[in-house]
Amino acid sequence: MAISVTTRRYDCIVVGGGVAGLMTAARLSEAGMSVALLEGALLGSGSTTRNHGMLHSGALYARWHPQIVGACRQAQTAYRSSFPKLLAGSETCWYIGTPETMHTYDMLWRGRDMAQREVDPREVHAVLALSRAPQVSAMAVTELLIDTHGLISELAARCVAEGVQILVGTRVLRVLTDNGAVRGVETATAAIEAPNVVVSSGIGTRDILERSGSKVAAQLSSRLEMMMAFPGELPCAIVGLEFGWPALAPSAVGGTVLASRYGAPQRFVRGPARWPVPAADSAALVDELDTWLRPGLIDTTAGVGWVCSKTEHLRGHSDQWGTEPDFTLIDHHDYDRVTGWWTVLPGKMTLALHASRATAAAVTGTPPHLGLRPRHSGQPAAVADLVDITPWTAHTEASTR
Repeated sequence: MAISVTTRRYDCIVVGGGVAGLMTAARLSEAGMSVALLEGALLGSGSTTRNHGMLHSGALYARWHPQIVGACRQAQTAYRSSFPKLLAGSETCWYIGTPETMHTYDMLWRGRDMAQREVDPREVHAVLALSRAPQVSAMAVTELLIDTHGLISELAARCVAEGVQILVGTRVLRVLTDNGAVRGVETATAAIEAPNVVVSSGIGTRDILERSGSKVAAQLSSRLEMMMAFPGELPCAIVGLEFGWPALAPSAVGGTVLASRYGAPQRFVRGPARWPVPAADSAALVDELDTWLRPGLIDTTAGVGWVCSKTEHLRGHSDQWGTEPDFTLIDHHDYDRVTGWWTVLPGKMTLALHASRATAAAVTGTPPHLGLRPRHSGQPAAVADLVDITPWTAHTEASTR
């Protein structure tokens, strides 16, 4: 289902219905612009509804990406005020590692005045089967968990209430330009006109830029991270800071634990496809969880696996995994000498508020607040058919058959 379209010319077209695209569309509409948001599948069908749902304090990035720590802390505060009903409260996250690694992070966190505490070994032993694992130290940091499906629904409802025209199932082929200025986009069925275009299509961004003749396309990198969901409960999120150690978070809606491996091998790909879940990777993750966790916390025999894509603009600051998690706003006048065309990559979901604010400021000339107004007249139920499901709902579907 698509929201009906009353005009084929807009002030701005936003391409991509993930968290950054929806936030950008909402901000532009609130600034008085007529906006169309085009999504090739369903809203949130990319990485937004397929990640851990953790809104980072910056603790995870203090060692390898210290430049985004401050932005993460600002974003946590803004998410609290913007989406209070979607947060699973202030959740404690245990960061675990060898004593040497945890000492390093402890010093980094203290240097940035980040609150943390050493976890009582008795608490750790109640969750982790340390007799079968390496020597471990744990520090607790306050992190936030958010219902990602609810976030997309909330943003879509806000957009509709603000007058944004949403078209799902509308594949954008390329950005149309004329004499150094944007004139709209070409879709699989029609051309839609606008003097401003924002591309925020995640893993599909490179394809659109290549077909549009942009020089930026070659600078984008997409990678796949395998994740799994298991029935069960954990008292808090747990993130291993050693390469290959597990990262786990209870889903914001409860009853499911989401898992991946920190620093696990990732496949780099060029664009969207039906990417399979590598059997060896899922087996290795299950093996790790069986080694690390006390029996009975999660059911590792009933895991559901999928791949989550990440797309980044490589600017020469890659870490040892070849990734750059900061957000990027690309003004195509700087690269392609075309005005009215921007590409935005949010990096981590945590930074989507920053990415969308920067984009709205570039388009309108006026920077908005980092947070969004928590109240609006939109009804999430009215856009339910537009929003993709989360992969771990397979547990619920199976139990009702």
